[in-house]
Amino acid sequence: MCLVMGKGRVKAVEKRVLDQKLRGSLNVPSGPVYYPTEDEFKNPLEYIHKIKPEAEVYGICKIVPPNSWKPPFGLDLESVKFPTKTQEIHRLQFRPASCNSKTFQLEYNRFLEEHLGKKLKKRLVFEGNELDLCKLFNAVKRFGGCDKVVKGKKWGEVYQFMSSGEKISKCAKHVLCQLYKEHLHDFENYHNRMNADPAKGCKRNRRCSEFSSSKRRKRNAEEKNPKVDNEEAVDQACEQCKSDKHGEVMLLCDSCNKGWHIYCLSPPLKHIPPGNWYCLDCLNTDEETFGFVPGKCLLLEDFKRIADRAKRKWFGSGSVSRTQIEKKFWEIVEGSGGEVEVMYGNDLDTSVYGSGFPRIGDQRPESVEENVWDEYCGSPWNLNNMPKLKGSMLQAIRHNINGVTVPWLYLGMLFSSFCWHFEDHCFYSVNYLHWGEAKCWYGVPGSAASAFEKVMRKTLPDLFDAQPDLLFQLVTMLSPTVLQENKVPVYTVLQEPGNFVITFPKSFHAGFNFGLNCAEAVNFATADWLPYGGSGAELYRLYRKPAVISHEELLCVVAKGNCYDGEGSTHLKKELLRIYSKEKNWREQLWKSGILRSSPMFLPECPDSVGFEEDTTCIICQQFLHLSAIVCNCRPSVFACLEHWKHLCECEPTKLRLVYRYTLAELHGMVQEVEKSGDCKTQETNNSQRPSSGTKRSASSNKKEGMQVCQARPAEDWLRRASKVLHSVFSSVEYGTLLKEAEQFLWGGSEMDRVRDVAKSLIKAKIWAEAVGDCLSKVEGEANNDSQKVHLELIDELLRVDPVPCFQSGHLKLKNYAEEARKLSEKIDASLSSSPTITQLELLHSEVSSSPISQSKYEILSKKISSAKMLAVRARYYLADTKRPGAELDELFKLKSEILDLHVKLPETEGILDLLKKSELARDKCSKVLSGSISLKNVEELLHEFDGFFSINIPELDILRQYHVAALSWMSRFSDTMVDVCEGKDQRKLISDLSSLLHDGASLGIQVEGLPLVDVELKKASCREKARTVYAARASLDFIEQLLSEAAVLRIEEEKLFVAISGTLSTARCWEERASRVLASEPQIYDLEDLVRMSVNIDAVLPSLKGIENTISSAESWIRKSEPFLYAASFVASSSCSLLELPVLKDLVSQSRSLSVQLQEPMILETLLLNCERWQCDNHHLLQETEDLLDIAKIDDGMPSTILPKIMDLMTRVDSARTSGLSLGLNLDELPKLHSASLKLGWCCKTISLSSSSPSSELLVDVGKPSLQQIQQHLKEGQTLKVLPEEYYFGKRLVELKDTGLEWAKRARKVVIDSGALPLEDVHELISEGENLPVHAEEELQSLRARSMLHCVCRKPYNSRSMVSCSQCGEWYHTYCVKLHWRPEAYVCSACCPLAKSTPQIDTPRLMEPETPPLNHRRARTVATDVAVGDLQWKSRKRIRRVGKRSPQVHILPWFFSYEPK
Repeated sequence: MCLVMGKGRVKAVEKRVLDQKLRGSLNVPSGPVYYPTEDEFKNPLEYIHKIKPEAEVYGICKIVPPNSWKPPFGLDLESVKFPTKTQEIHRLQFRPASCNSKTFQLEYNRFLEEHLGKKLKKRLVFEGNELDLCKLFNAVKRFGGCDKVVKGKKWGEVYQFMSSGEKISKCAKHVLCQLYKEHLHDFENYHNRMNADPAKGCKRNRRCSEFSSSKRRKRNAEEKNPKVDNEEAVDQACEQCKSDKHGEVMLLCDSCNKGWHIYCLSPPLKHIPPGNWYCLDCLNTDEETFGFVPGKCLLLEDFKRIADRAKRKWFGSGSVSRTQIEKKFWEIVEGSGGEVEVMYGNDLDTSVYGSGFPRIGDQRPESVEENVWDEYCGSPWNLNNMPKLKGSMLQAIRHNINGVTVPWLYLGMLFSSFCWHFEDHCFYSVNYLHWGEAKCWYGVPGSAASAFEKVMRKTLPDLFDAQPDLLFQLVTMLSPTVLQENKVPVYTVLQEPGNFVITFPKSFHAGFNFGLNCAEAVNFATADWLPYGGSGAELYRLYRKPAVISHEELLCVVAKGNCYDGEGSTHLKKELLRIYSKEKNWREQLWKSGILRSSPMFLPECPDSVGFEEDTTCIICQQFLHLSAIVCNCRPSVFACLEHWKHLCECEPTKLRLVYRYTLAELHGMVQEVEKSGDCKTQETNNSQRPSSGTKRSASSNKKEGMQVCQARPAEDWLRRASKVLHSVFSSVEYGTLLKEAEQFLWGGSEMDRVRDVAKSLIKAKIWAEAVGDCLSKVEGEANNDSQKVHLELIDELLRVDPVPCFQSGHLKLKNYAEEARKLSEKIDASLSSSPTITQLELLHSEVSSSPISQSKYEILSKKISSAKMLAVRARYYLADTKRPGAELDELFKLKSEILDLHVKLPETEGILDLLKKSELARDKCSKVLSGSISLKNVEELLHEFDGFFSINIPELDILRQYHVAALSWMSRFSDTMVDVCEGKDQRKLISDLSSLLHDGASLGIQVEGLPLVDVELKKASCREKARTVYAARASLDFIEQLLSEAAVLRIEEEKLFVAISGTLSTARCWEERASRVLASEPQIYDLEDLVRMSVNIDAVLPSLKGIENTISSAESWIRKSEPFLYAASFVASSSCSLLELPVLKDLVSQSRSLSVQLQEPMILETLLLNCERWQCDNHHLLQETEDLLDIAKIDDGMPSTILPKIMDLMTRVDSARTSGLSLGLNLDELPKLHSASLKLGWCCKTISLSSSSPSSELLVDVGKPSLQQIQQHLKEGQTLKVLPEEYYFGKRLVELKDTGLEWAKRARKVVIDSGALPLEDVHELISEGENLPVHAEEELQSLRARSMLHCVCRKPYNSRSMVSCSQCGEWYHTYCVKLHWRPEAYVCSACCPLAKSTPQIDTPRLMEPETPPLNHRRARTVATDVAVGDLQWKSRKRIRRVGKRSPQVHILPWFFSYEPK
C-alpha cells in the first residue's frame, strides 16, 4: 500500500502555514529526566534501581547518557529491505466499532418481534442513502447514549463519526434524532437493562432447556438417522477447548450456531448472559476490523523519500515547532484533522534485519575503529546485552524471545504511532533512539493502570464491546486530555537521538514520531518486577491469552540458580510463597474432591534455564503448566490447570490424575533456600509451616492444620500396611496396590517425607524382587537361543544387593545357578589361556551352549573356533599344489602371523613354515643379483633355476623377468635401426629412432652391448639435420661455424653438404668486412643501399645488416616528417593553409643530429628554426609595447590627437609583424596574441572616433553624430574581445553617450504614445533637447515631430477621435469638427475647394456609414514627410485660407493617426 497523506483536504497546505484554529496546548506535565555521571552509568540496572522510587510514580522517564557514550550505528540500512505496516492515524481513536450489520439486524428484528410485536418492514433512508442502524447505534453508544447526545446536541458529531467526517444541516440533525428515538431508543434501553442485570437470564435458560430437550429428541431418533446425530455432536463442541462436555454452560451463537463454554471465553463469563448472544466473529466483520495492515518492503532511501514528502505536505518546507506537530497529531487522532495514512517499520527482528548497536559477529563498518566497536559490543547499555545482565531475571531464559530478550528495531516517520499498552508480563522496557527526529512519549504510572482502563472503557464503550481484549491489540489511542479530565495521571517525555526512555512495570505508555527516525527497544526485569510479573500472568489467565514465558518456571529457575542478590531475595521469596500457597491450596482441594492419583512430570532438558517448548498448556486458559496439571485417560493429550480441572471432562474425579513437577516439600524448600540466602526470615513462612505454640492461629492456619490431620490418618495407616508388606513374602499385587494408594500422599509437604521414603523402598524392593523372579523363570525355563537367556552379569548384580530389600523365595535357588555358571566361566578361561586343538574347543563350546545362563565369553569361544577353521582352510590352499598360480609372499607372512597369534594347534602349521623358508631363500638370491651390476647372461641363468618351482609370487623374481623381456626387445630394435643407418634413410626418422633407442637402453635394468654405437650414430644424424636447416632458414655465422666444428669432430666434414656450407660462410665474412669499412666513415645513403642489395644472395644471418637497415629506415622516416617544413622553407606560406607546430620543428632538428648518414635537409630546417626564434624575440617587445599603450589609453584624458597617432602606428606595425609571422608557415604562440592586439587597437580607434563630438585630428573623418545602434554594436564588439569599456577613458565617455541617448529615447517613446497628454511646448522642448544630443536618434525625433503637428480647423494635435484626410492638400480633420457622421471614401477640405460644401453629396445607394479601414491600411496611407511637417506652423492657432493646390504627400506619420475609438 502506498502512502496517502491527508485524504480529502489538507488544511493550510497551499500557504505552507499551520491552521491557526488549533485548540490550546495539551498541558501534559513532563516526566523526569536523569543525567547519570560516568560512574553511575557503568551499571544500568543499579542506576535504574536507584532512580526507581522517584521515577516509578511517573511510569516513564528519560535517561541522557554522558557525552562520552556515543555508540556507532552498526546497521547498513541502505542495503536492507524491511517490511512496513500502514497506520490509519485518523482511526486510532475516532473510529466506529467493527460490526456485522446482518447480526445486528437479526438481533434487532428479534427484539421487535418479541418485545414490540412488530417488524421493520422498510428500509430507512437518510440524506438520500440507506441508514445503517448498526453504525448509528454504536455511534450513539460512543457519545454516551441517546440522552447525553440529545442533551449535548451532538447529533452532528454522531453523524460525522459514523460517516467519516461528513457534515449535515441543522434540520438533518433533527431528523436523525427523531429516527433514532423512533427505531432505536427502545432497543437501547433493552440493551442497557440486559447488561445491567445479568440475573435476568430466563430466556437463555429456556433456550438451554430447549437445547437439552432437542438433544434428547435426537438421541431418541438415533436409530432413524444416526448420521445427523453425529454431525450435531460435532457442531456442539466448544470452539476453544474442542470438548463437547458440560453442555449446561455451553453458549451457542444465535447467528452461526457455534458453541463456546462460558469459562472458555476471553474474558470468561460467570453466568449465562440474558437475551440473545453472538460470538465475536459474528459481531465483527473482516472488512471493518481495524488493525495495522502489512505494507511494502522498502529500502531506507525509499522510506526516507516517502517520509520527507509526507512532512512537506503537512507542514511545508519551513520550520515547524514540535508543539504544532503534537497539536496536529491529536487533531487527526480525534477526527478533526483529515484522513492520514502513514507507514511504520515497527517490530523488526534484529536477529533478521540487524541491530543498530554493535554485536560480536556482525560486520564492522570501515569508518568505525576496531577498539571502539569491541568496547560497545560489550557495553551493558547495549540493548542486546541488557536483558541478560547480572540481576535481570531474564538471564534465566534459555531461548531468545523476539521483542523481549532480542531487541526490536523501529523505523518511523511523521505521525507513525505506538498505541496505549503495557509490556508483556508487565516487564520493564528500555528504548534507545539511534538517529532522526524526536519521539514523543506519554506514560501512565502502574498505580493508575486500573483507573486508566476504566476511562478507556468508559470513553470507548463500543470498541470494548466489540473487542473485550482491545488493550491487547495495540491499535487504540486516547488523548491525554481525556485522561486528565478523568483524574488519571499522565506524563510526557520527549526523546531526542541518543536518549534512553525507561517504562516501569504495568505502566501504560504510547506515543508518536515527529519525523523520520530509527529506534531500538527491548525488555528487562529486575527482582522488584516479580510481583508485577505475577499479576501479568493472572491477566493472561483471565483473558485466555497465551503467555510469553512461564512465570512459575522462571521463579523456580531463579530460585534454584541463585540468580539474585540480598534485596532481590525479598521479592523472590514473596512471589515463591504466593505460588506455593496457591499450589498447596489447590492440591488439597483436589484431594478432597477425590483426585487421588498422581505422578511426577518429566524433567526438562535444561532444568537450570527457562524454556517454552517443553511445558504443556491448559486447554482452558492457555497458560503454561509448569508446576502441575490435571489429565484424564479419556483425553490423554489434553491437560488442564488445577483451577480449571472441572472443565477438563465429565469423568469422575477418581479417574483424573494430578501430574506435578515438584512436591510441596520441594517448593517449600525453595522458599527456605531463598530465605536463607537473603537472610530475611519472615513470620509468614514460619506460620505457614511451623506455627509456634504461643501465637494465636488464624482461621486459615486452622484450616490448613485440619487438612494435614485429614491426610495424616490415612498416611499412617498406609505406613503400617507398607511395613507389614515389606517384612512378608513378596507379592507383586500387594506392592502395586500400596504404591497406587501412595500416589495421594507423594505430592504433599514435608509431613509426607516418610511416605515418600517408604514408597521409594517399595519401588526398589518391587523392582528387585520382580527382576529376581524374572531371572529365575528364564533359568528354569527352556531358552531356545542365547539372546533369551539371562546374563551372568545381571544375576551377579541382583545377588550383590545386601541386605535384600524384601523376602524373595527364589533368591537362594538363583544363587546356586550362578555358582554353576561361574565354574563354567573359569573352565573357559583355562582353555583359552593354553593352546588347545579345534576339537577341544568345540567340546567346550557345546557345554557352554547347553548352560541355562548366558556367558559373556561364549562369543569369544565361538569366534576362536571359527577363526581356527578359516586359517586351516587357507593353509591347505597354499600347500595343496605347488604348480598352480600362488599368492603374494606378504599373504604367506600374514597367514603365519595369524596362526601363531591364535594359539590353536593346527596340523598345517609345519608345512606353511617350510614353504615360507624356501621363498625367503629365493628372494635373497634375487635381491643379491639386483643389488650388483646385472648382465643379461646372469639373469637368464637365475630365471632358468627358479622357473616353475614356486607357487608363491616373489617380487624380486618378477623384476628380473621384466628386465629380461625388456632387454630382448631392445636388442631386436637395435638390429633394425643399424640397418637403416647403413642404408642412409630419412635423417629425421633416424634421429627419432636413435633417440628412443638410446633412452630405452639407458633405462634398462640390464647392461646391453651396442648402446655406445647408438650414441655416436645419433650425433651424426643430428649434425646432418642441422646442416639441412641452414638452407631452409638462414642461420647465424656462429651457428654455421659451430656446425662445421661438430662435423669435423664426427669426421663427416668432407660430405658434400658441409662443403657447400663452408663456402657460404666465406662469402658472409667478406660482406661483413666491407660493411665495417663503410660504417667506419660517415656514409652516403646510397652506399648503405648497395650493401643491402648485396646481402640478398648470402644465405646467412649477417650481424651488420640489421643496423644498416635501421639507419636507412631512420633517415627515410626523418625525411618524411621533415617534408612539410622543407616545403614551408622553400615557398612562402599562405594564410589559408594550416600552420605547422614549432615544437615539432625543434624535435626534428634535434633528431637530425643523431642521424648516421650525410643529408642536406637538416641545414634547411636549422635555418628555418633560427628565423622563427628571431621573429619571436622581435615581436615579444612589440606585444609589450601594445600592452603599455593600452594601459596609457585607460588613463589618458587628453585630446584624441595625442594618443591616436600612436595607436595607428602601432596597429600598422602589429599587422606587419603578424603578416611576416604567417609567412613562416608555423603556428607560433605570438600570432593569436598579435591578432588580438590588432583588434583591441582598432576598437580603441573606433571608440575615440565615436566618443569625440567633432574630430580634432586630420586622422579622424567627420562622420557626424553616431547613432545609438552604432554605439551599442561597438560596445558588443568590445565584449567579444573581452574589453571592458569602463577601463578606458574614451570607453567611459562612449558609455555615458549611450546612457544619455537611451534615457532621452525612452522619454520620447513615452511622449509619442501619450495620445496628446503632454503640452506642445514641452514636446517642442523635448525635440530641441533631442536635436542637441551628441547621439543621433532619428527615429524618435521623427516620431516627436509628427506628434507635435497641429491639425484640423481646431488647430489641435492628434487625439483619440476619428479623423479624415483631405485628398487635395493632405491636411487631417476631425470628423466631428467638419460635421461628418462617417468617414467618406474621398474628402476635399473647404480650403482646397472654397465653393464646395464641406459636407459631400450623399449618394442614395450609400446611406450606410462606411467601414473603418483596417489598421495596416490606415498606416500605409497616413505617412508624412519632413517637408510637410516643417510647413505646418504648429505655434499658430489662427485660421488661414488655404491655397487650392495639392499638398505634398505625407510619408512619415505616427501609427496612432490610424487609431479609431471603439
